[in-house]
Amino acid sequence: MRFPARLLAALSAFLLLAIASARALDTPYMVVDVDSGAVLAARNPHQLWYPASITKLMTAYVTFKALRDGTLKPDTEVIVSAHALGEPPSKMGFRAGTRIAIDDALKMMIVRSANDIAMAIAETVGGSEEGFVAMMNREAARLGMSSTRYHNPNGLPDPGQITTARDLAVLARALWTDFPERRDLFSIPAIRAGKRVLRSQNALLERYRGTNGMKTGFICASGFNIVATARRDGHMLMAVVLGAPSAADRSEMAARLLNKGFGSLALPGSRPSLAGFRGASPQPTPVDLRDAICRKAPQSDEGPDDLLVEEGPKGGSALEPRFVLRDPVTVTTLGTIQTAATPTVAGGAGGSTATPRPRPRPTAAGREIVIGQPFDSEALGDAGGDAPLAIAPLQ
Repeated sequence: MRFPARLLAALSAFLLLAIASARALDTPYMVVDVDSGAVLAARNPHQLWYPASITKLMTAYVTFKALRDGTLKPDTEVIVSAHALGEPPSKMGFRAGTRIAIDDALKMMIVRSANDIAMAIAETVGGSEEGFVAMMNREAARLGMSSTRYHNPNGLPDPGQITTARDLAVLARALWTDFPERRDLFSIPAIRAGKRVLRSQNALLERYRGTNGMKTGFICASGFNIVATARRDGHMLMAVVLGAPSAADRSEMAARLLNKGFGSLALPGSRPSLAGFRGASPQPTPVDLRDAICRKAPQSDEGPDDLLVEEGPKGGSALEPRFVLRDPVTVTTLGTIQTAATPTVAGGAGGSTATPRPRPRPTAAGREIVIGQPFDSEALGDAGGDAPLAIAPLQ
């Protein structure tokens, strides 16, 4: 089929304009006073974006609510299904049938950002992935996250899974205010799984004094995202940054925003409330950063923390040299249950089988777990405009 030259030229011009527009959009951010809900600064806060693993904040919220209302008991065990095991990294990689206490499963999901455990939690709480996703979307609507849609519980790539910086700020504030008894989970810098120490990708926990949460996320399409909270001098602030070009830039920008946020608290003038801070997305579809972030080489939210040797930009970094916030928290499993098909991965220490999976992808080695003892996880790497607000702008 041949297209008229004029039509091809028009299509080419449209595509070039769309690409240039996406590149010209400044990185979305928000700074919010968590205690009062006041918006201290914002840039492109309503732009549609892919949340990546920050999705797990809603998975945590729904699970916390189920624990509070009694539909989920504190002694509930999360069972890793074959479907959960089939999720790509980041993951714990336990064999299907592995039993995990709900509290330890939450730590694995929040600290390690384990996609398989997020799926297992979702299946435990919601009865199925689909059932849990429906619960996530109901909570998002109830909280007023009007631009957010969930299609899965872990944030793996899906074109329909979208949010905004403003909506993520609403969710993070709701987590902090609605579930004070669960706040400690977000401040854990590392978990100890058998012989391995698995660190959180939230470098601010041990590079920015006063940081007490929350979550990072990355897929190629989203770039490097973060929601970070910190308390200083009796004030609790939150910074949301979406689409940073690297993990180092993500952490540096969040730290600088928090610094300026704390410095702006004494400035006069009224500030809008987060609840009423609404608007339309400057671009009608999510910005896709895949080519900009991952075109030259694969990227991931895993591996050594490059911030440990990062000197920061000229003028000095807003991040300190790493300090020890607290010791790694030990997590364990409770053994395994026998299932008709308990797959392990070829080449694993626990042997291999050819059991098919719903979505076969490279996973970690399955390993026999001794009941009541810590495990040795073989976790792998991660798969995966509005003008700035005039009130106390942060540049």
